[in-house]
Amino acid sequence: MIIQGHILTDPSRPPMPGWIRLQDRRIAELNEGPPPADAMPPTSGGPHTLITPAFIDAHMHFPQIDSVGCDGLPLLEWLQTVIFPAETWWGQGGAHAMMRTAAHRLTRQGTGGVAAYLTSHADINHSVLSRLAGETNLRFITGRVGMDRNAPDALTATDLERARRRPIPSPMLAQPDGVPTDDHRRRISLNPRFAVSCTDELLAEFGWAAKDNPNCFIQTHLSESIPECDFIRELFPDDPHYTGVYDRFGLLHERTILAHCVHLTRPEWELINERRAIIAHCPQANTFLESGLFDLDAARDHDIRLALGTDLAAGADVAMPRVARAMIETAKARRLCAVGGKHIPTPPEAWNMITRGNADLLDWPDAGRIEVGAAADLLLLRIPETWYDEHLVGRLIYNWDAELIEKRIFDGVEA
Repeated sequence: MIIQGHILTDPSRPPMPGWIRLQDRRIAELNEGPPPADAMPPTSGGPHTLITPAFIDAHMHFPQIDSVGCDGLPLLEWLQTVIFPAETWWGQGGAHAMMRTAAHRLTRQGTGGVAAYLTSHADINHSVLSRLAGETNLRFITGRVGMDRNAPDALTATDLERARRRPIPSPMLAQPDGVPTDDHRRRISLNPRFAVSCTDELLAEFGWAAKDNPNCFIQTHLSESIPECDFIRELFPDDPHYTGVYDRFGLLHERTILAHCVHLTRPEWELINERRAIIAHCPQANTFLESGLFDLDAARDHDIRLALGTDLAAGADVAMPRVARAMIETAKARRLCAVGGKHIPTPPEAWNMITRGNADLLDWPDAGRIEVGAAADLLLLRIPETWYDEHLVGRLIYNWDAELIEKRIFDGVEA
C-alpha cells in the first residue's frame, strides 16, 4: 500500500510532503516528495492529506463508556452511585455491547492503543477481551480489576471467593483466546483498583503475582482526591503515606501506572521517581470531579515518567487531542491561580505525549511514530489549507474533531 500526503514525523517541525509504503503491516519506506513514476500509484491519501500516528491513551475504563456526564459528585460518592452500578451491569450481561461501543468510540477518535481497566469479573472479561482481540486491531494493556471491600457485593464477590479457595488462584485474568502470551500489542495487566477497595491480603496477592510476572504492567489509582487520601490514612494507619501502601506490597516499579496523583507529598514524589513508576495525568477527570489540578511542575522537578490519559468516564472525552488541550489548560490555570505553572506544555510537547511519549512508556516502541520499521498505526486527516503554518499542531489540538479523520489504519489494516 502506498500512502501520500504531508507526513507529521515530528510535531515540532513542519510535516514533510512525501509518501509511505506499507508492507506486512509495517512502514517499509518513508520518502520525501511525490512517489516515483515507476512506483505503484498511491492507494490512499493525496497531496492535501496530513498523515499522523494514531493516538495512545494511557488510562481509561472500558466499562464506564456510557457513564460520562453524571456531574456534581465527588470521587467516592460518584463511584458508589454511578460507576459501581455500571460495572455491575457489565457483569450482568452488558459487557459485550459496552465493549463494542468503547472500541467504536476509540477508533472513531483515532486512538489505536489503550491502557485500560475492566471490572472485577473473571469469565465475562476473558470472553469480552477475546472478542476485542479477534474483532479489532486495537492495542491494549488491560486487566480484571481487583477489589474485596468498600464496594457492592456483586463487585467484591470474585476476589472474596478466590480468597476462600486453596491454593488461592492468581488475581490475573487469563490471556484472551487466540492471543499468544508474547503478543506485545495485546497484554494482560494486574489492576488493583485502588487501596480503598483492597485489603492487605488482596494487595499482597497482587504483589505475589507481580513478582511471578515481572514483565506485567500494574495499573492502579493514587491520591486522586483529598477525601480518598483521608480514608487511606484510616485504612492503613501504619503506612507513612498512600504511595507507601503500594510500595510495601511490591507494586511500585517501572511498569506501574499510577493514575491521577493530584495530592502527593514530597516523599511520595521522591519514591515514585526512585521506583521509576509512571504517572498517568488525567486533566479532564480531575476537573470534572473537582479533585484538584495536577502539579506538572512537581512532576518535572522530580523527573517523573509522565503519561496522559482520558480516564473515561470521569474524563468526558475519548479524543486524546482534547486531553492534550486539557493538560495545557490545567497548567495555565495553575499559573493564573498563582499556585504553579512554571512550565506550560507547548502543543508539540502535548502531541508528542499522546503519540510517541505514551507509546514508549507503555513499552510499545513501534507505536506512536512514523518511521521505517514502525507499526502501520496511522491517521489520514483532511484539514483546511490555512492550518499548514507554524501553528499546525496547536490548530489540531484546539480544533480537534473526529470528522477531520478521513481514514484510520491500525496494524496495517483500515479500521
